[in-house]
Amino acid sequence: MLSAIIKEFRLLSRDLHGMVVLFLMPMIFMLIMSIALSQADDVNQNIKLALVGSELNQLNHDVINELMIQQHIHADFFDLTALDKAKQQLINKKYDVLIINVNYQSTSLKDEQPVELLSLASMEQTRLMSLQAIVKNIYLQKRIGTFSTFSSPNEDISGPTPSSQMLTQFLATKIVIDRFINDEGETVIKPSSVQQSVPAWLIFGMFFIMIPLSNVMTGERQTNTITRLRLAKSSAFSLLFAKLIPYFMINQFQFIGMIALGIYFLPIFGIEGFHLYGAFWHYGLLSIAISLSALGYALLVSVLAKTPEHAVVLGGGGNIIMAALGGIMVPSYMMPETMQTISLISPMSWSLKAFHNLLLNQYDFSRILPEWCLLIVFATVFLTLASIIYCRQLKK
Repeated sequence: MLSAIIKEFRLLSRDLHGMVVLFLMPMIFMLIMSIALSQADDVNQNIKLALVGSELNQLNHDVINELMIQQHIHADFFDLTALDKAKQQLINKKYDVLIINVNYQSTSLKDEQPVELLSLASMEQTRLMSLQAIVKNIYLQKRIGTFSTFSSPNEDISGPTPSSQMLTQFLATKIVIDRFINDEGETVIKPSSVQQSVPAWLIFGMFFIMIPLSNVMTGERQTNTITRLRLAKSSAFSLLFAKLIPYFMINQFQFIGMIALGIYFLPIFGIEGFHLYGAFWHYGLLSIAISLSALGYALLVSVLAKTPEHAVVLGGGGNIIMAALGGIMVPSYMMPETMQTISLISPMSWSLKAFHNLLLNQYDFSRILPEWCLLIVFATVFLTLASIIYCRQLKK
């Protein structure tokens, strides 16, 4: 019994690579998720607001004060005459949301217009819903508090008077509404949660092409297939090219399949379907860049891993870490500012940002070129490194 235990420890000592991965990956993942979720209770942290309304309407100033005192949210003020300027600053990402109140001090309840929350279509829906509830509560509290100001002195809101009826009608209306624009200032339809979740999990799935590719390549080494390929004087380039083409096609089928699933299958369950906006070739070029990045990472893991188990742990763990950093598992707005900066190193972050800009903000392809180029550079570097290592393996 003791000998068997000693034998197992000896075997483990020879697998230092696997032991490092086994302990290091969960620790890194735990650290990332703990930091990323450290401020998750405050979904509106770091949000940048501006209220647009009449300078003479004290209600606007009261709302700003309550946002700053109760919610610790800083909000700037623009007069209604500067609405276009405020919209431009929203488009330029200086603000996340504009609170637009077109009502004046003298506006009666029956003529009251809903307060509008204006944001870019890429605004996270959970965050916007939370902000909408906050603004609604504050506005109602302050507006009802000033109700007597706009009512006749002879009216008593506690009884069935015209004023109380007016108040009841007011409370039955939509107090706060939301509207979305793209970076051209054009109104776009409200994005659904499906529009924001499908791209994230699609990208995550494409990077897991690493599992079948690594299984094949580590299997070649274990069965000495790589030795026979070397004796046959096969070029490393042709072998790698032949390997990558099928997996590249699988990635494209993943891309098309996930989108088709969102468009045609989700409505069967009563869920709002997925919609693509803009030219299809924009998404096609983005899919190519994401796939090449995923294949570059997968190939490097495959040539470095000694066994399929190593490849799954190293590659799978790496994918999960990139997803945690890249806003796939935890929306980036929930992370501390330092963490948001660190997340920019993840290729999944570039992919998700580019996809959301095409889909939600309805950018043309030229507007996502920075992220697309980053993905291509990432793919080029990793494919080059993997090719060099594979060539050495063939020679040895």
